[in-house]
Amino acid sequence: MELHEELGAVRRETVLDAPRDAVWALVAEPEGLATWLADDVDLDEVAPGASGTVTEDGELRDVTIEEVQEGRRVALSWCAPGGEPSLVELTLDDDGDQRTRMVIVEVPVLALRVAAIRTLHASASARGPQMALAA
Repeated sequence: MELHEELGAVRRETVLDAPRDAVWALVAEPEGLATWLADDVDLDEVAPGASGTVTEDGELRDVTIEEVQEGRRVALSWCAPGGEPSLVELTLDDDGDQRTRMVIVEVPVLALRVAAIRTLHASASARGPQMALAA
């Protein structure tokens, strides 16, 4: 089992017959995201701290852009009202001549918190009983 599966993450990967800069426009612009990510994207820009909403299959989600690595990666958080927030990472890599590999991973925030706590406890336990008690 891979880490993303243990965390309850959803991972999708596809190879597109287009250069990365062309695909980047579909990730880095709200209009581009609206062509494939959701039915409706209400977001002024794809930049760290930008927030808005997306609607997919009638479900409204609040969205915040967390991080942008120009030409390669966008990380965002989103959450349906009353739902559990998730982190979504969209990553682009070159895959041969004029092709782009797109990887999308969505991880529930709660799963990330649990994994962080487990890591802290394992690290403290490895340092000895006194450190494990302090954690």
